[in-house]
Amino acid sequence: MRKQILAFSFLLTSYSFTIAQTWSAVGTGIKGSFTQLITCNNKLYANGIDSLNGKAVSFAYWDGNTWHRADSGLTGQVTAMAVYEGKLYVGTTEKLGANAIYRLMFWNDTLWTKVSTLNGPINALMAFKGSLYAGGKFTMADTTKVKYIARWNDTTWHAAGKNLSNNVRAIAVFRNTLYVGGQFSEVLKFNGRSWEPVTGSNKSIRMSGWVKAFCLYNDELYACGEFNYLARWDGNDWGTAGSLNDGASAIAECNTSIYVGGDFISTPGGEYSYHIAKYKASIMSWNCMGGVLYSGGDCKPYTGTVWALAEYKGDLYIGGQFMIAGGKTINNIARFTSPEKTQ
Repeated sequence: MRKQILAFSFLLTSYSFTIAQTWSAVGTGIKGSFTQLITCNNKLYANGIDSLNGKAVSFAYWDGNTWHRADSGLTGQVTAMAVYEGKLYVGTTEKLGANAIYRLMFWNDTLWTKVSTLNGPINALMAFKGSLYAGGKFTMADTTKVKYIARWNDTTWHAAGKNLSNNVRAIAVFRNTLYVGGQFSEVLKFNGRSWEPVTGSNKSIRMSGWVKAFCLYNDELYACGEFNYLARWDGNDWGTAGSLNDGASAIAECNTSIYVGGDFISTPGGEYSYHIAKYKASIMSWNCMGGVLYSGGDCKPYTGTVWALAEYKGDLYIGGQFMIAGGKTINNIARFTSPEKTQ
C-alpha cells in the first residue's frame, strides 16, 4: 500500500510539472537554423531560415499562428536586428564572388529598403536617444570614418568615439548609458566622447572571451559569451550568477526570470540543462526547464546548441540547431511556456 501511494505521488508530481511548463513546436513547414529572433510590431522575426513550405526563404515572421515570408527585396544574409522608430532595421552581408557588400536596411511590413553601405559587417544594432547605433567590424559608414561603432540619425552616419580597438559584438543601454562588448577583454561604456572600461573592485571577474549578448534584468546588466559564467554588473561592481561548463550565445528575460542559451550542458550545482537554463535572481536559483535540446537520431544531448532567445506574447522562443526539445520533435525552433506566464 505504501509503495502504491509513493508511486501515485510521483506520477502526480510529474503530471503537475508537465502541465505547468510545456515545450511545443512553432508552426509547420519552416526549416532553418534560427540564428536570431526579435519582436517588432506584434510579430516575431526569425533569421537563419532556409525554406518555408518547400520554397526557398531567407527571412520570415511568426504572427502567433502562422509563418509568413519577409524577404522581398532583402539582399544578403542578416547579421543584426533592432527596432528603431517603429521599424525593423537589419545589417546584411551580401557575397559577390570573393567580395561582399555590407548594408543597413529596414522593413516597412511589405518591402526592404536599402539605407546605407559600410566596409564591414554589422554585428549589433541598438536604438538610443533618437539614433540608431551600429557595432561591428567596420571603419567606414558610407563616407564617414568610424571605428567599429557608428551612430545613424536617419540621414547621416556619425562617429561614436574613436578608441575602440576591435570588433563589436553586442550593444546595450543600461541606466541611460551605452555599453558594448565584443572582441576585447572587458565591457566598455560610452561617456559621450570615448569608451572606458567597466571595472569594479572585484578583479576576479574578467571577460576571458567575446561578449556575445547582454540583457537587462532586475536593474542589473547581465552578459554572456565565450566564458564559462553569467556575468552581472550592478552599476558599481561585477559579480556572477554562477558558472556554466561552456560558453553562452543568447540571453533574454521572460516572466520575471532570465534565460540563457548556448553550448553549455550543465549549470551551477552540476545540474544538466543541455543548452538552455533559467535563472531567477529573487531566489538565486537555476532550473533546467525539463527541456533537453539536441540534434536527434543517434546524436547525444551535448550535440545541440542555442543561438537565439526572445520573449513573444508571454512565451519564450528558442532558436538554434536542435531537433528534440523537452522530448518532442522540434525543427530548430521551440516555444517554452512557463508556469510564471502572466495571462
